[in-house]
Amino acid sequence: MNFAPAAADDPIARALDYPYEAPGGSYLFRDGRAEALPGGYEFAGRVPVIAHGSNRAPAQLFRKFGAVGEIPVTAIWLDGYDVVFAAQFARYGAIPATLWPVPGVRARLHLTWLDDSQLRVMHVSEGVMRPDGGPVAAPRYGIRLLATAACDLRGTVADPLVYLALQGALCGRALDGVAGPIAFTGIEVEGRSLPQATGREVIAGIARRHFAETAEGLVTRIAADEALRQAATDALSPFALAPDLAGCRNYTVKA
Repeated sequence: MNFAPAAADDPIARALDYPYEAPGGSYLFRDGRAEALPGGYEFAGRVPVIAHGSNRAPAQLFRKFGAVGEIPVTAIWLDGYDVVFAAQFARYGAIPATLWPVPGVRARLHLTWLDDSQLRVMHVSEGVMRPDGGPVAAPRYGIRLLATAACDLRGTVADPLVYLALQGALCGRALDGVAGPIAFTGIEVEGRSLPQATGREVIAGIARRHFAETAEGLVTRIAADEALRQAATDALSPFALAPDLAGCRNYTVKA
């Protein structure tokens, strides 16, 4: 499999092409590359974490974990949720994904199976833990436990972790659209009824309507200026739809 992190050296592509290309099935991320997952792989001691945005992509795993070690990544079907745009900007300029409950749909996603050290790296990358293991004062994401996910290789997986945007989902009215969430084009969801768009389309619309500039210009400035990122996220807050966490249970981050 060739899913090299081609966008790693292109900050504009990293922002606008989120959530990046990912294999349709299960794979092993080993030494910085996506390989076939061997039969009989031993998952003991690993925590299942739902990857509904960029964490399902080898390019993003490379950015977070480098070319050392291995992470099994298994394909799943997640019932009752679609993958939508969050009402916030990531530090590199993308608008990230979050889950939104929609009865009757099912999403084709992945689980990353992380050991304890890898889970700490993921927590830090998602902004729910400081590098020293301490709590983050104002996290943008919360960690929850979902009930189950249907895994291709392991059947029903109980209590997978998931990172959810605390500011909620981006309402289509931010783009002069409908009054509901916007789903990510390119992520397979059976029974989808929400309007959908690419990250490039959504950021271009927000840049034009709220900042009077191009998508490329906006993400370049956000990536270079944390204060601007916060201001841009604040500009989206009137269009934030509160997250529905009724189907989740709380999870406490362990230092």
